[in-house]
Amino acid sequence: MIFVLIFLIVYALLVFGETSLVMIRYGKVARVTLEKLKCRKGLLKIILEGKQAAEALRFGKVFCVMGLGFQICFFVWKLLPQASFAAWVIYLLIGTTTLLLIYCLGEFLPRALALRYPAKALRLGAPVLALFKLLLVPMRKFSLERVIFKWLKVTDVLPNPLDIGVQLRALGHDNTTLTLVVRSIINRSIQMQDLVVHDVLLPRNEVIFYDLNEDVTTNLERMKRAGHTRYPLCRGDLDECQGIIHIKDIFRSEEGELLVKPDALMRPTASFLLETPLEDALQRMLRTKIHMGLVHDDFGGVLGVVTLERILEELVGDIQDEFDSEDDPIEELQESEQYLISGQAPIHEVESRLGVEVINQAVSTFGGLIASELGRIPEAGELLEVSGMRIEITRVDDRRILTTRVKLVAVPDEQT
Repeated sequence: MIFVLIFLIVYALLVFGETSLVMIRYGKVARVTLEKLKCRKGLLKIILEGKQAAEALRFGKVFCVMGLGFQICFFVWKLLPQASFAAWVIYLLIGTTTLLLIYCLGEFLPRALALRYPAKALRLGAPVLALFKLLLVPMRKFSLERVIFKWLKVTDVLPNPLDIGVQLRALGHDNTTLTLVVRSIINRSIQMQDLVVHDVLLPRNEVIFYDLNEDVTTNLERMKRAGHTRYPLCRGDLDECQGIIHIKDIFRSEEGELLVKPDALMRPTASFLLETPLEDALQRMLRTKIHMGLVHDDFGGVLGVVTLERILEELVGDIQDEFDSEDDPIEELQESEQYLISGQAPIHEVESRLGVEVINQAVSTFGGLIASELGRIPEAGELLEVSGMRIEITRVDDRRILTTRVKLVAVPDEQT
């Protein structure tokens, strides 16, 4: 009975920790209380390392259930030779009552107490969570989960049950009043938290700009072919960008479009670093009513541009007007694991759709990845292998890669 009591207490403490962490994720703990909890180093690690805490909770609960089951089996084994049928009926009733009692004391009661006193519950459950996290260190070190997933060819990542994103997605699916469109936007909004400006960057070699060193006619012809409404106003190249010019301002000019003075029509632009969170960029562009911003590296060089439209597409999907192509940038072919991919396809979308992981963090588009790997713009027909993809270049122009054909291949173990 002593061991049963020990396992029951440990299980209750795990429930304390689980419930209090969920309360924190839902914002049900007062900010002042939460800051006090974070002042303790051990609690801070548990709060911030949600994935490891979830693994420790699952492991600890399984451990306690197995311990309780072993004790019950041992008790039955001792009574088996001498018990009559009537005694077995009594033992069964007592066992069922005990099981319900254990479930109430180990699950319902501690969960209710944790809901009522989340901060105290976390303090009580933290040492047990820390212990099971420590016991899991060898499993994480040898990547047993990864070995098993690879053996079974499982590519989906198990969601962290303590992740607020997972909980919100589940809430959205449970709520029948939410339409598919709303659910999609909720999912995209959660995923945006992991994106930075780099993920929606239009690389500088693909940016069309108004060149102050050229005459108006030449610039208007270039803008007509591009079909955009806003262009960086530069002197020679993007590093000498003065601002943004809008095509409507040119055609509304009283002097006429051929006599326009671009400097007089210039609008301000924003400036971002590659690692600026996409949420911050969106908030700033909405606040300042700016639709196009320059993206700089740490040394001030312009790497490309980011537009409000490309950011909003991360929330609502592709935004197309009557002049845009309706082609999906990633088209799955009938052949097994083969795709037609546009050079403009965002890297994070390629990773999501194809289930691959791109190591190169210096690019944001699929074409940029290929050019970065080769060190140049390739010719049509060239082949290369990157991150488990065999890529054939099918169409290019002087400045960029237009389309590719991709086949998934096995990744060597040393690259995984």
